[in-house]
Amino acid sequence: MSRSLRNIIIGIVIVVCAISVLGWRFLSAAGWFTGIRAEVPAECHDLASVPGPEDIAVDQERGLAFVSALDWRAFIRGDKGVRGGIYVIDLKAPEEKWALAPVTPNEPADFKPHGLSLYVGADGKRRLFVVNHAAAGNAVEIFDVGQDGALAHVKSITSPLLVSPNDVVAVGPDSFYATNDHGSTGLNSKLSDLLLLRNANIVYYDGNSMRVASDMLLFPNGINISADGKTLYVAETLGAALHVYTRDPATGGLTPRDYARLGTGLDNIDVEPDGSLLIAAHPNMIAFLRHASDPKKLSPSQVVRIEPGKDAGGKAGTIYLNLGRQLSGSSVAAGYGDLMLIGNVFEPKILVCKQTKEFRSF
Repeated sequence: MSRSLRNIIIGIVIVVCAISVLGWRFLSAAGWFTGIRAEVPAECHDLASVPGPEDIAVDQERGLAFVSALDWRAFIRGDKGVRGGIYVIDLKAPEEKWALAPVTPNEPADFKPHGLSLYVGADGKRRLFVVNHAAAGNAVEIFDVGQDGALAHVKSITSPLLVSPNDVVAVGPDSFYATNDHGSTGLNSKLSDLLLLRNANIVYYDGNSMRVASDMLLFPNGINISADGKTLYVAETLGAALHVYTRDPATGGLTPRDYARLGTGLDNIDVEPDGSLLIAAHPNMIAFLRHASDPKKLSPSQVVRIEPGKDAGGKAGTIYLNLGRQLSGSSVAAGYGDLMLIGNVFEPKILVCKQTKEFRSF
């Protein structure tokens, strides 16, 4: 065997091994090898919705649930005419009368909402912050909220730093943090996923300018904050982990404090009145991607409950797990009393479930 032929064979073997290792790493991170031994049921019923009620924020005081919804399959296909909306559910009404009422104003005209966050000021005034994937560029839209939940558009915040915004959490009447689930778009973002590159980040807008607050994250998704504004929570989907930061309210600076690998594709985070977290999750991201292209293919849904420790640690467990027959592609679980509203990325419904405090293993 000639030296050149031997070098070619060695090169091919190295390439095949590298591809195999990269493929195994991605499939492992995406939950391909995760087996679901048993479902964790809950007492649930369907609430009819428009397609894609992806995120939900509950106004605990007024008993209103704000729902961000978009026909994500149409959006992925490139349907330029699709317009999403914000809807309100009056949780004070009898449960059998719950329904989604549209409260989206005409502005902005190009409105493709994603994550949302409700801000309640010390004076009781409310503002809703919503990620918008407009054709002209990504933005965070800020709305004033009326007594009945009606929205009035205030302004659009744009920046080159909003590369691929997914979720937002408001920390003031004009300030917020947002997650960029990727550090780039197009083919580069797909390669980033495959290679599991930690090139995504969290950005902070202080009311005047935007800056990167934390980086080196792997598909950061949901983001939320403690009631005192001093602890920030960020969920990694491909990283399958929860990051906890200490926040300086004066400067907006973030200091990493804790990290918990939960072994499932975390999505949006809801902070309950008692300080516990509800996080919807995708146990199998490969199944979720298949479900995105074909509604007949099911994607498991999961809700994780976390009771954070005082400084670090805490308790975590699954309180809902379904193989996808009851609901596919869960993206948010928002608590209200002993109930939780579970939204999803594609289906035209929300699950209303009894919320248990009993933890199950993952």
